[in-house]
Amino acid sequence: MHRPPCGRSMTGTRCLSLLVSFAWLACRAAPGGESSDHDITPGDMRARISFLSADRLRGRSTPSEGLEIAASYVSSEFARFGLEAPAGGFTQRYQLVRTEIGDGWSLALSRGGRRVVLRQGDELWGLAWAAGTVEGGLRFVSGAPMVAARQEGEPTIWVARLGISKTPRDWLAAASRAGAVGLILIAPENLHPRQQAWSEAGGTVYELGDIEPSLPAAVVAERALADALERLSVGVEPAAGESPLAGSEAVQARLSADLRIETASAPNVIGILRGSDPELREQYVLLSAHMDGLGVGASQDGDSIYNGADDNASGTAAILEVAEGMARLETPPRRSLAFLAVSGEERGLLGSSWFVEHPSIPLESIIANVNVDMVGRNWDDKIAVIGKPYSTLGALIDSVAAAHPGLDLEALDDPWPSEGFFYRSDHFNFARKGIPAVFIFNGVHEDYHRPSDEAGKIKFRKASRIAELLYEFTLALANAQDIPRWDPRVRDSIVETR
Repeated sequence: MHRPPCGRSMTGTRCLSLLVSFAWLACRAAPGGESSDHDITPGDMRARISFLSADRLRGRSTPSEGLEIAASYVSSEFARFGLEAPAGGFTQRYQLVRTEIGDGWSLALSRGGRRVVLRQGDELWGLAWAAGTVEGGLRFVSGAPMVAARQEGEPTIWVARLGISKTPRDWLAAASRAGAVGLILIAPENLHPRQQAWSEAGGTVYELGDIEPSLPAAVVAERALADALERLSVGVEPAAGESPLAGSEAVQARLSADLRIETASAPNVIGILRGSDPELREQYVLLSAHMDGLGVGASQDGDSIYNGADDNASGTAAILEVAEGMARLETPPRRSLAFLAVSGEERGLLGSSWFVEHPSIPLESIIANVNVDMVGRNWDDKIAVIGKPYSTLGALIDSVAAAHPGLDLEALDDPWPSEGFFYRSDHFNFARKGIPAVFIFNGVHEDYHRPSDEAGKIKFRKASRIAELLYEFTLALANAQDIPRWDPRVRDSIVETR
């Protein structure tokens, strides 16, 4: 592929714009990229995925120049389709805090004359919220910490158990409001997949910039904490709200956090197609996909660029194809459509976390989120719909698939329930805000999170058929008389109560 030179006299923005324009045109002209009478073709999917996963974008890590190229491409395509930009433009920027975790972390627990120290590594992982050293009595907290009353008296360090519905950021905010001086989160032995980003981040952690770095915080291994308390003769974990033993026998903690912090920013991109029904056009169906990847990392078989063709150039390409097809309709769907390409998914769902707290469209007006992440590999005739039984969205996608037998696609319920995939992509941030959501996904494979996840391994015909199913599903959602409804039993376990 030819790409224009970016000389020193050319501004970064102009160079980026030319690169996107020329590279995309080259992809469209490539073999298999020719247009046809159908809006969504294997050739179009090939062109989009090949561009987004090209070595030039260097894996699209958050933040990076490659990610900015991807965002510029998506926003320019939204403009070309004739989509509407929300107030502020197609691109929403959010602040990131990049933290280097130093070696000087420790957690010392003491009771009477006994003292136990847990150090960074197998027992303790630092969290990127504040540097410094704090001391206080341990206070175990559970239940509904978001409404905990502000505590007075002696300083305390909160201890809470990592769960699914409350993120470390939620616990930080609650502990800070309650007047705690520090926070310790207990990681169970069998760490849930959603928590891997917090325990495996290594020496560099990215967090959202709207988090006030007010409390030193860390994750501690459950077994390490239990052993430490046993060595202090506490025996068992106290009940929530209590310190381990009371008065002069209480366990005191000293948490030292060693951090070096820098700030950066990253993009989300959103485009809107206004609905045609005067009464329903204020409601939105939101399609989402993450455009970021893992960037450049450890070399494997001589390749260090983690191109992310399936994860998730394929999903980004799919929502672009759907957006283009919808924009060509003579009469738009009854409800409005919003197309959201987020970044920071590989950093812990950061872009979508930011969006649900700073939405470009009213969050309460979104009737459903359909998230697309990895749709170019594995089965030829099936696609998993994670969260399918959780709401009426599952029955609707079944009916859409049945109504289009020519697509030859079966919408499966989650084949891997033990993997917790419902909690591992961007739809979860919408679900926890009460928005019915499903995750369109083909499962992982031997190239998942490896440099070998390249465009040459994508099944473009399959990917285009999934994009067609997504198109028909979105159209049905946007034109339906009724809005999607949660299964109440599931809703109570997912949606935030605060």
